[in-house]
Amino acid sequence: MRFTKPQLIILSVAGFVALVILLMVVFGFGLKDDLNRPNVELEVWGVGDELKVWQESITKFESIYPSVRVRYTKLDAATYEKQLLDALAAGSGPDVFMFHNTWLPKHGNKVVPASSEQIPLSTFRNLFPVVVEQDFVKGGQIFSLPLSVDTLALFYNRDIFDNKRIALAPTTWDELKATILKVREFKVGGGLSRAALSIGGTSRSVTNAADILSLIMLQYKTEMVNPDGSRMAISNPQGLAALNFYTQFSRSGSAYYTWSDSFKPSIDSFAAKQTAMIMAYASEIPEIKAKNPALNFAVAQAPQFNKNEAINFANYWGLAASIKTPHPKEAWDFIIFTTTNSEVASNYITLTGKPPAPRFLINEYLTNPTLGVFAAQALTARSWPQIDNVEVKKSFDDMIESVVTNKLSSEKALREAENELNALMER
Repeated sequence: MRFTKPQLIILSVAGFVALVILLMVVFGFGLKDDLNRPNVELEVWGVGDELKVWQESITKFESIYPSVRVRYTKLDAATYEKQLLDALAAGSGPDVFMFHNTWLPKHGNKVVPASSEQIPLSTFRNLFPVVVEQDFVKGGQIFSLPLSVDTLALFYNRDIFDNKRIALAPTTWDELKATILKVREFKVGGGLSRAALSIGGTSRSVTNAADILSLIMLQYKTEMVNPDGSRMAISNPQGLAALNFYTQFSRSGSAYYTWSDSFKPSIDSFAAKQTAMIMAYASEIPEIKAKNPALNFAVAQAPQFNKNEAINFANYWGLAASIKTPHPKEAWDFIIFTTTNSEVASNYITLTGKPPAPRFLINEYLTNPTLGVFAAQALTARSWPQIDNVEVKKSFDDMIESVVTNKLSSEKALREAENELNALMER
């Protein structure tokens, strides 16, 4: 059958229309997906937090920034730093990652600061306590923003206090020393059967030994590092007084002897009711409750030498943008949104049970029965630039052990620790 020219034209048009329809059916959805595909994908690494903690924050962020998609990965705290450094070295690391408050001297070259347009320093100062600026700001640039600010506090066994007729937790170091005399117990023939406070030993038995010693040094007004931050400055009268104060509690000849490295680690000893008091963080509450759900304990503010000039010590994480991220603006958009949006920041605290970081939330939590102590202490927390928090812990442990075992005088032990850390700073 032969077609006329008009019929051929009609058939050609019909075939073309059919082909277009077929292509739309076969490839239409793929085309739509391509058009809706986000321009930016951010990989976020966290420590300890489950995805459910972040899911609502991510969803809200993506609704405001529809061109960005966020993928969250949880890592274990024990191996986090090594995994992070390995990934960054291999060029496959995250765009945004949790950044410890001691890391700026150690890992500051691995993160990119926020632009002043995204978050001015004046806004930052109105949002967060002083300690956050000490830890995360250098040369007027902001390198990280915190999700939470945790601080050392005094945990005490209510039942032991009640049985010893102690109505209130000590608030000063003098009051604490008086409490030690009432609470500690000795075996027949000598030796401690119950410790009053886990303090004076190394991190083998005192979980937060280096942090407690740092707290006491700061309370003694120890300079810690010289003004330009290039050298340690703990070998001075203030540092010596702080070291002697700390170690007196584990010296058997001291009037306030109450601890030994032969005891179980402080959290285990506290959970087992073998120790009446420990100095710990809010982040350690779940561990204590897991070890002894029936333990009747409370939390009070860390002891002070002068309550009118309180100084506390912080240990916490922030969020930072990798120096290698191809999307620094979007990375910082996510960091700022997550840490400063009132609804998102509040949701994070509710889901994790951690103490708040922004001042607007600190104010809300001051009377909270669980987190109120930590919220208040964030306002008076202070810090010092540690060249390497792991090496500081080791040097402080060696210093404490040398003094307690009479291997070295306090002066020599302090000088050796200073020299070790200075050698590290000079590398």
